[in-house]
Amino acid sequence: MSIVCEDLAQYGVVLIPPSAPEFDALVLNISNRLASRPRGGPPVDDEPFAFGSEDNRKASALLLNQANRAIVSIAYIWHVRLAHRDGRVVTHSCLPGTNASVLLPFELNDRVKKFDYYWKTIFPGSKRLIQFGGQMLGDNTDVRPPEPGELWHGGFVSWGGGKECEGRKPVKLTLDGIFFEDGGFAAPDRLGAWEQTVSAAEAYLEVAALAREAQRSGMPPADFFLRMRTLTGQPEEGRLPAPPPPGPSVGPCDPAPLRERERGMVGWRALQMRAHMSDETAIENIANWSDNLVPRFHKL
Repeated sequence: MSIVCEDLAQYGVVLIPPSAPEFDALVLNISNRLASRPRGGPPVDDEPFAFGSEDNRKASALLLNQANRAIVSIAYIWHVRLAHRDGRVVTHSCLPGTNASVLLPFELNDRVKKFDYYWKTIFPGSKRLIQFGGQMLGDNTDVRPPEPGELWHGGFVSWGGGKECEGRKPVKLTLDGIFFEDGGFAAPDRLGAWEQTVSAAEAYLEVAALAREAQRSGMPPADFFLRMRTLTGQPEEGRLPAPPPPGPSVGPCDPAPLRERERGMVGWRALQMRAHMSDETAIENIANWSDNLVPRFHKL
């Protein structure tokens, strides 16, 4: 049985199931491009070239960006049938997280911002293979080659990775939330991707404003960090905020735990900066978060 795809075609984001006649040719194009990825792009492991098995082929779908702007963040839900459990269907969700990105550039230098924009977004006209239990494969070389400033000439670690999927058969893929580069958000948003990203951006900017105030007023660093911890709800230095409880398989999720988690994560990152540099330097770097241009978040 072919995978059912629930996409956001009304916003220009289309899913193609493996049963579609064009699927194999598009996957082959992705694989060939990965095999010839230019030096300075993210490293590629052997996973894309082991994609030929029928089981892997059936457990995937292609995403096409037919919108007129780049996609910068995706949340999606796999609906999975469990083997040996009366055929029960459960969900396996993927949220984009709030690591540094086009939407949340606060801890990135200009070089990394340029690299991330090319390699961690989906340009108009580009495509990606979404695998259940694997990475999202593909890059923007199917639209244009990278410019010199979009390549990396130092060491870095690959991101992504697979999940164990033995005994689980995906039957449906649902796009739950898409952020475009201008801050536009298309969704049903059962997973809370909107709240997650917007809360993080607000917390970064509030902490940056507090750091600017501390610099102007001559506030002692200890007082700043105490106020920052109160503002973000980060009670202990060095302790990661607890993850929010799993959301429901059908939405909407409760936004409050997501908001609390993201604010706490910003506080944790500020304290990590303090742990690795002087208080004055950390406050200066935190204040500089306010210099970043953030998109105007809006729901489509």
